Amino acid sequence: MNKKLKIYTFAFVMVLCLSIKNNVFHYESHSWSQGGSDKLELVDEAPGFATTDTLENGTVVTTSHGTVSYEVYVKPKNVTNQKTLVSTAKWASPDKVEKQTYKVTMQKVKLETTDTNSLFGIHMILLIATAIVTFIVTVWILIMVIKLLRSIRRGEVFVTQVAKYMETTGYLLTILYLIQWGVSYAFTEYCRSHIQLADYYIVYKNDANDMFIITGLALMIISQIILMGKDLKEEQELTI
Repeated sequence: MNKKLKIYTFAFVMVLCLSIKNNVFHYESHSWSQGGSDKLELVDEAPGFATTDTLENGTVVTTSHGTVSYEVYVKPKNVTNQKTLVSTAKWASPDKVEKQTYKVTMQKVKLETTDTNSLFGIHMILLIATAIVTFIVTVWILIMVIKLLRSIRRGEVFVTQVAKYMETTGYLLTILYLIQWGVSYAFTEYCRSHIQLADYYIVYKNDANDMFIITGLALMIISQIILMGKDLKEEQELTI
């Protein structure tokens, strides 16, 4: 087994284990400490998000203000004193009327604010930069896949060029994963230091698609297996 194959195999096993463990372990830390006046409540209409005017003819006109939204993962600051949101619903089945009760827990929420300057700049920069890099990497991956399929169609399987195509595609998929992970982590950390929530604090959870890095490492392993097959084929031809 060559050196690259050992490295790729070790990385593949580690990533696979971490991906499985990711459902159990999450990085968590507080944003800011909760103040005495902080409160989380249910209201009919959020103040400051809309303006209601009454015209001369008595018609009531409601104008909604522009908002900016961000999606973040949250966790209660104080589990023992946390109020529980419970959903109780009744529905009629053919045989009887059933009652279903569920405890609703907030994990990923969308925060909306009328302060369009708050985090808007950094959010847009991250989105645009991610979109550009993702587009470039995706196009390059498609080019590599097309070249790979052409080589296989010509019957060139155990050749150096095919191995390079697979290895490059694996690198690009891994880079795509790291970009998603890096942007998600950076934006969460930025939100944690700039947003204060009542009763909840913002936590980080890896939203990057694990299949990118798993598939990428698998392709890199296959590329090295192809090179080993090429060497064995050349040795057999020399022996004959």
